[in-house]
Amino acid sequence: MLLRELISRKKILMNLLKNVSEELLNHNVSGISGNSKNIKNDYIYVAIKGKRFDGADFIQEARENGAFLIITNKSNDTTIISTNKISTRLIYSELLASFYEKQPKEIIGVTGTNGKTSTVEFCRQLWVQVGWKAASMGTLGIKIENTLNKSYQKSSNQNLTTLDPSELYKELHSLENKKISHLALEASSHGLDQFRLDGVKFSGAIFTNLSHDHLDYHKNIENYFLSKKRLFTQVLQNNSAIAINIDNDFGKRLFSEIKNNKHIIITFGQCLESNIKIKSIKQNNQTIDLVLEYKDKVYNSTIGMIGKFQAYNVVAAASICIALGIDPNLIFKSISYLKPARGRMEIISATHNGSMIIIDYAHTPEALNYVLNSIKEISKGKIITLFGCGGDRDKDKRKTMGELAKKFSDLVIVTDDNPRSESPSGIRKDILKGCPNAEEIPDRNKAINYAITKLHRNDFLLIAGKGHETSQTIGMETLPFDDYTVAKETIKNIEKGRETV
Repeated sequence: MLLRELISRKKILMNLLKNVSEELLNHNVSGISGNSKNIKNDYIYVAIKGKRFDGADFIQEARENGAFLIITNKSNDTTIISTNKISTRLIYSELLASFYEKQPKEIIGVTGTNGKTSTVEFCRQLWVQVGWKAASMGTLGIKIENTLNKSYQKSSNQNLTTLDPSELYKELHSLENKKISHLALEASSHGLDQFRLDGVKFSGAIFTNLSHDHLDYHKNIENYFLSKKRLFTQVLQNNSAIAINIDNDFGKRLFSEIKNNKHIIITFGQCLESNIKIKSIKQNNQTIDLVLEYKDKVYNSTIGMIGKFQAYNVVAAASICIALGIDPNLIFKSISYLKPARGRMEIISATHNGSMIIIDYAHTPEALNYVLNSIKEISKGKIITLFGCGGDRDKDKRKTMGELAKKFSDLVIVTDDNPRSESPSGIRKDILKGCPNAEEIPDRNKAINYAITKLHRNDFLLIAGKGHETSQTIGMETLPFDDYTVAKETIKNIEKGRETV
């Protein structure tokens, strides 16, 4: 496509490139990249300043590789387009969104500290039940239904909750080509802050909750909230559908700040002001009885999951569906058929002695608190909690998570969880400040093996922090590792040992 056509689709691009020559406007655009090494002939290079590298330092390499147009924040070179006060990240997203123009008709962004992955998956499942071709995108990759109505999942090699624009807009284009009409997408605070999502044609958004996390990046909770708020105030199109959890203080604040905007908003929660009221949540052994009220009508459902917080994720998905115009009777009936996302309160119950093992991604204080509270409600035996904290991430939460594990557990086992470039022993030391009597087993494989041998009838083991992840990053090396697989293998070996006795 010609540069003229590419920029004509976006007002921001037309303004930025309004003074370029006719020759450039008639130049064919073969691709766009923010990585000079990926530049080929007839590409546009956008020089982005990152945490470790400044793309402006690689302009010459981009030219040599074939870039015909270079965009950077500020330059005295008249052959380079300067964005000045406009973020190059924003321009990059808008260029890619224009280049890969197609997107699913309905795209819902889900943002919040906890619950994003479960909520996008519940949205996808509800839409499939309604009869639409739907997908979810986020931490677990991209999940769709194939023609045989079986799940198909595509993992991303970027390991990001919200994809980099270079992959994101390409995937949106591909989903539309696959006739996907509805997409639920995880909108992370990093992705929103870095303008990755500004070219997405959102028709709705969900706010799940907000609590302590990512303060290593955002510096304080106010900045963290404002990055989430961007989705609702700067990215969403007018007349979008919105669902907000107003039991959360930040959700309540968000609602008060956007309620006069041109959107269709449905609030949910246990508080009386909610449009969809959660009248009761009763946790059974492996199910939840849920009573909801909407427009003076009461709905009763049973969902096959553990964790009261999962009920909030289910109601979040139901709320956005209703805001989009789906019949409430159909939605409230359909939620009984929802299944949890991988690594989210995932149950391994095939133990030899009637104990239960749960795998969960809980890696924030609030998430760990939710999970352990839910287990405490149904536990008839001991609770063993096994977890660690990631390296090169928010250090302030480590002691707090140790304190929470100590509060709810009969035994706490502190192990490693993606230490990355940090000292693993240093991370464990930070956690142990909150639970000094915990057992410390650095090797996560050995820690899981040991924890399972400590289980007796009616006991619960929570393996927290990694959830769906299938690798462990130590230093510069990423090795295969899956909590679920290790736990299943340990159980199998115990069973074999019992059979040979």
